[in-house]
Amino acid sequence: MAEKKEVAQKQEFTTGLSNWTNTITGLVSRDFEQCGVSYDEYAKQCAMNAMSSIFQLVQNTDNTDMNNLNTSNLREVVAQCASLKLNANAVPREVYFQLRSKQINGQWCKMVEMGIEGDGNDALLRQFGNNVDTVYPVWLVKEGDDFTYPRRRGIEVEPAEWTQKGLSDKTVRVVYPVKLKDGTVDYLIAEREPVRTNLIAHIRNNLLNETFGICENRYKATPKQKEQIKAKKEEILSAVRECETLEDILKCEVAKPYISAAWLDTPEAMIVRKMRNNAIKKFPKNLNNMASNSLLQLDETYKASQEEIAQNENSQEFVVEDESVVAESEAVEVETPEFARE
Repeated sequence: MAEKKEVAQKQEFTTGLSNWTNTITGLVSRDFEQCGVSYDEYAKQCAMNAMSSIFQLVQNTDNTDMNNLNTSNLREVVAQCASLKLNANAVPREVYFQLRSKQINGQWCKMVEMGIEGDGNDALLRQFGNNVDTVYPVWLVKEGDDFTYPRRRGIEVEPAEWTQKGLSDKTVRVVYPVKLKDGTVDYLIAEREPVRTNLIAHIRNNLLNETFGICENRYKATPKQKEQIKAKKEEILSAVRECETLEDILKCEVAKPYISAAWLDTPEAMIVRKMRNNAIKKFPKNLNNMASNSLLQLDETYKASQEEIAQNENSQEFVVEDESVVAESEAVEVETPEFARE
């Protein structure tokens, strides 16, 4: 009896996964066609693997069902994996998925969020990097290691040097040696401290729906309540900006509730992941329009700024001035700035 029940559950899982995969990947295929982008076999495989991973994530999450997900967001995330050719089944992993609750048009729903793992950056560089021939394994330079930066003499590049000492587990920089098709080697380098920007953007993003108990949710806040919420957020962000190091931010008590478990539980892994992201971003890539848009949508700073724009749009009343006032103001002669005078 138990065996029959297990077989039935497996069949139900397989059927459900198959139905969702066929539906979403079919829509993604249409998106590629409308954008005039080739939907090759590997892109299809990435879309199917993404859908499989998301389905498994939902199945393993309590009180969550595929029907609770925002399908337009689901379609977008699967299209991102396909357009960037990031494989959810790759080992080591190239992408990860998580669920977040979000209110859209007054209704709460589950949204899928996708992030790029460290090895996903390598895949992006291999797939889309301009004139890239080989991406060599990343160097994780630790505190106490000997490291010499590459030196440029005209168009010639003297190679970087790295000697591992094994004195610390703290990674202070990442280095990607990249061989180009003309035989030259470039070094993509990202340092530890600039990851502060990534962490602050992460905190800002997690603060967006926070009301601090001032009102039920930010969509129902009165102008006065919005000002109170804004002041509270600024208080938290000011405390974050005063922190001197990444470690200080992670220890900041007022910021901790708005820092995800991944940052708090495995901070070094997250910092290395962000450094690898930052190193890859600097290299020019030859992206089609879908892949370019997907990469932009995944940028944390961009996401935070777009959410803030959406939150504050139409919040200021636009006052139409009286025509006579406008005419009078237009008639006033504007003095030329001193630096622009001959």
